Amino acid sequence: MGKSFYRKMSIKERDLGIYWLLLQIALGWNHPMLVVKRIIAAVFGLVPLVLIAAGVAMVFRELRPTDPLLYSVQQDGELPEAFIFAAVGCAGLFGCHRLWRADAGWKWTLMPIAVMVAAIAIPNLLYGHHGSPSDRAYSNMFLRLGTFAVSSKQLAQEQGQFTCDPSVKLFGLSRFTQNGQPLPYVIQCVLDATGPALANPPERPGTLVFTVSPDRKQAWFAATVLARRTDRHATWLTQQGQPRVIAFSVQDKN
Repeated sequence: MGKSFYRKMSIKERDLGIYWLLLQIALGWNHPMLVVKRIIAAVFGLVPLVLIAAGVAMVFRELRPTDPLLYSVQQDGELPEAFIFAAVGCAGLFGCHRLWRADAGWKWTLMPIAVMVAAIAIPNLLYGHHGSPSDRAYSNMFLRLGTFAVSSKQLAQEQGQFTCDPSVKLFGLSRFTQNGQPLPYVIQCVLDATGPALANPPERPGTLVFTVSPDRKQAWFAATVLARRTDRHATWLTQQGQPRVIAFSVQDKN
């Protein structure tokens, strides 16, 4: 009698075959449309995961202790935003979970798609009109610098020369904080200069640098901000990549 072409499978091989068959059934490989739905569910599920991660990161950032030496951009409180991101992300994950199921209809694709749209719309709704806290701090410093420079010029026209007084108290607080406390605007005087003093910015954000020429007839104004949300040192307020400098001059009074 001839030798059989088929050999008897070992118990280990048989178990592996059973496991592989069960895995194929679980993944739906025997139903092409189910495979397509599950691929879509897996891809769309990445966006909700990112939203949830962003929400969790906001919570940890809000609750962690801050270094008292660090300067920060004033925040409006991130916990409501964290809740919005996490809630939308959880809704998206639920939709992807339903889409993964074998008995789910294609209508469940609408929820992950809606979450993807929300991922684009939410930042625009939260920051679109006024911008992020850093954008608002930057814009606020632009306005403060312009107002301070114009008022200093008007005073110089009355007196016939520029006079820098660092003890002047400026109205309002800046949008920068240290150890949770808002920082007031301060004036730093640089006298007997031939141009704007831009060698090294002051360490503190919210500083208005008032530079005056030796004859007191010319003045240059600059300001400091934070380049990042938190930092140990300020940097110059810039415009088109260059430090924003406002220059004025006055004539002798006749």
